[in-house]
Formats: sequence, C-alpha cells, structure tokens
Amino acid sequence: MTKVKSILPIKPLKSKNILEGAVMVFFGFLALYPLFFVLLTSLKSNTDVIMNPFGIRTFEPLNYITAWTVGKVGEYLLNSVITTIITIALQLLVIIFASYAFGKLRPWGSSVLFAITLIGMFVTSEMTTVPNYMTIKNLGLMQTRWSLILPYTAGGLIMGTYILTNFIRALPRELDEAALIDGAGIWDIIVRVDLPLIVPALAALVIYNFNGVWSEFYWALIVVKQDHLKTLPLGLINFQSQFTSSYGVLTAGLMILMTPVITVYLFFSKYFIAGISAGAIKG
Repeated sequence: MTKVKSILPIKPLKSKNILEGAVMVFFGFLALYPLFFVLLTSLKSNTDVIMNPFGIRTFEPLNYITAWTVGKVGEYLLNSVITTIITIALQLLVIIFASYAFGKLRPWGSSVLFAITLIGMFVTSEMTTVPNYMTIKNLGLMQTRWSLILPYTAGGLIMGTYILTNFIRALPRELDEAALIDGAGIWDIIVRVDLPLIVPALAALVIYNFNGVWSEFYWALIVVKQDHLKTLPLGLINFQSQFTSSYGVLTAGLMILMTPVITVYLFFSKYFIAGISAGAIKG
C-alpha cells in the first residue's frame, strides 16, 4: 500500500515563533489572571477567602443571589443599563451627523470649527465638574436620570467625532457621486451608502464610550443621592459598607459589574481594532 505524501509542506517551528508565542501566553495570563481571581473569590465562603486566597475549597454560588437581592445589585444594574443605552444612542446620533458634516459636506469654516472642537480633548472632567453642576441645577434636573445622561453624552462627543470624521474622510467619493446620479438625496446617501461602510468605526465608538459610561463613578457620586437612581458602580459603595466582611458577596457584585463590559468587548473586538486603526491613520 503506497503512502500518500502531503501536498502542503510542513514548516518547522522557528525559535522566534516559539518565543513570540511564549510572550503572548505570558501577557495573556497576566491580563486574564485578575479576572479569574475575582471570579474564584466570588464563589468562595468568607472563611475560604481568608484562609485559602489563591485556591478554592468551598463553592458558594449563593453569593450572587445575595448580591442580587439583598445588595440591590439588580436594581443598580437596571439603572446602569438604562443610562448607558440612552447615552450611547444620543452620542451616536450626534457623532454621526457632526462627523458627516466635517468629513463629507465640509461647509465654509468647517475646518476652523473642527479645530476648535478638538481643543475640548484637552479639557478634563474635573475642569467641567462645577460648570456642569451649575447647569444641571439651573435646569432643574438634579436627582433625575438626565443629570447623568446629558453630561455623559457630552463627554464622549469630541473623541468620537474626531475618530469618525477621519474615517468618513477616507470613504470613496465615487460612491456618493454614483448615488447622486441615481437620484439619491443626502439622507439616502448617509443611511444607505455611507452608514454601512462606517459600521467598524461605530462599533469601536460603542465599546469605547460604553466602558466610560458604564464604569463612571465620580460625577454620579456628586449628582445622585437617591438610592433608586444609583448606577451599579455607585451602588456598590453602599453595598460594600453593608457587606464589609463578606468578600465573596462583594466580588460577586464586582463580577456582575464587569460582565457587560467584557461581553461588549468580546462582541465588538474585531471592529474595535479595525475602527480605531482606520480613524487614527486615515484622513
């Protein structure tokens, strides 16, 4: 019986490839181990956490039920979801139209206005705390969900507009001209021609702004005092004082906080890398 030789040659592993793989595994372990440690701690009893911090001898999934019910994590999670979804939707709406104006329409003075807009990248959240607080107070929005949504929306517009504008500028104009010849209007061009092409950049903006809004704590601590409006990062402060010595329940709350961020990143990771690279290089 004759042996069939493989058509594709088998390339021997080089020492360089082995070294690169080992380095990637090492840094991957450094990145994932803290997450694994928190997950492990959230499933342990309080005694096991203290006596055996790097191992597990008990299995306490009830920590998540305690965090969800007694610690009100479910209520705080719902507040975070509502606030984040509305914020991201408003941000994308403003960013898409502003970036299209700067990147494609380019009316008179748009370059100067775009440069002025980018100056806002040097303004930190601490510098705008007092003006934002006075504005929200004068508008009568204190102790409402809009006291979080409006500042969060404004905070993510400048970077998003910068990234998406550079992305839109790199789109081929021939597609727009062909659509104009076919009788398409400006709205049809935006929705049917250009919008599908900027999905990678939009996905990058979603994951970038989602992480910022979901994890924000400083501004929420200032403007939100009522318990039924608190987001999850802010609610965990009361949760921590309530379960100071129950480390398993505390880390269960932290895992619930981190899960949406990890899920969104895993879902949009390939678009995130492609969108950020295109927005930073093209233009």
